[in-house]
Parts: sequence; C-alpha cells; structure tokens
Amino acid sequence: MIKYVRCACAILMLAYTAAVNADCDFSDFPTMTEMQVSSLMDNAQYNNRPMAVRSFTVNTSADAVAGFYRRNWKDRYSESAFGPWQQIGTLEDECFFTVQYGGAGDNAFGRLLIAKVPKSDSAGALGVGVVKPGGAMVVSDLLTSDGPKAGRVTIITSDQSVSELVNFYRTEMAGDNWSLEQSFNQAAGAVLVFRKGINENNIVIMPAGDATQILINEVEIN
Repeated sequence: MIKYVRCACAILMLAYTAAVNADCDFSDFPTMTEMQVSSLMDNAQYNNRPMAVRSFTVNTSADAVAGFYRRNWKDRYSESAFGPWQQIGTLEDECFFTVQYGGAGDNAFGRLLIAKVPKSDSAGALGVGVVKPGGAMVVSDLLTSDGPKAGRVTIITSDQSVSELVNFYRTEMAGDNWSLEQSFNQAAGAVLVFRKGINENNIVIMPAGDATQILINEVEIN
C-alpha cells in the first residue's frame, strides 16, 4: 500500500492548474549556470489542462537558489510553501513560472514548472471515464504519457464507507473484465490491485474525516 501511495503522491505534487503551449517554453525560464536540468513531465494533463515540468539538482544551497530567482524576477515574484517544497514563482505576460526547491547544505534540488494562464475556466468536467460511485466527487485527475505507456492518477471523495466502496469496485471492475490480483487491508483502509492483460489498476480506499478518499492509479500499455 505504501508503494502505491508514495508513487501517486509524488506524481500529484507536480500538478499545476494551467495550460502550456508553444508560447510558454523552457527557453524563457532562467536557470543557474551550474544547474543540471532534466525532463520530468512534458506530455501530461492535470485537471484537463496540459503542463510541463523539469527536475534540477545544483551544488549550492536552497537559499542560493531562492536568491537567484529573487534577483532575476526582482519585485515580480511571490513565495509560498507547497507540501515539502518552498516555491517561488512569477507571471510574465501569460506564462507562469514556478520553482519548487529544497535541499540540505550545498546540495539543492527541485522542479521547474511552466504553465500558461488560462483565459477562462473551460476545462470541462473532471474524471471523465473514471469508475466512480454515485454521488462521488473527483478532486483531481492527472494523465501522463510516456511512449507506449499511459498513466492516470485520480483522487475521488465519497460519503460511502470503505467496505461499501470495496464491494463497489470489486463488482464494477469485474464487470469490465478486470481480474482482482491482490486485495488487502491496512490500518482502516483497503487496497485493490486489478489487472487486464498487461494493464494495471491500483485502487487505494482510505477514510478521510467525515468522507472516504479513493485514489486510483491506472497504467495502460498501448
């Protein structure tokens, strides 16, 4: 269960609610000369909007990274915390650039995120095609593509109990020809692992206050 949760959470921390196109690219993103930058996520959609992400490492402190971007963006930046990261970002024309960073001593690392601010909220309904119980709400929906492999991580909230949702997914997935490969409980939650050929679908169901959270991690090989 821990493996599935960590994988999904790591992906979800990358999520950004804006759209990327050719007018917003990494050639406009300032980087430190000594930064080692690599592609992390180029062909993805979060809540129906495209995004692009790079990862970086650099042999300097996290404070030095923040100082570099403060100098570059002068008084046109904002700073905040996002999960385990500190982040600094700026809006230039219609492009929003964000640096999420952390580190220890003289070793900093993080992510560079680029997005185009949408002109209207025209993304449409979330979670289209995802199996979900009646009355449930899709909180977030992340789609990724890496060659022949397509991934999807969806978070849903429901007012049904863990046991009710386990029964729901067992029935619905079997009806769509998914085979239940693993099923186990941990703490107050449950994990269901389904397989259809070489495709896999992991469903983590956990109580969350007055509701129940469903995390669905789909991997499809085309």
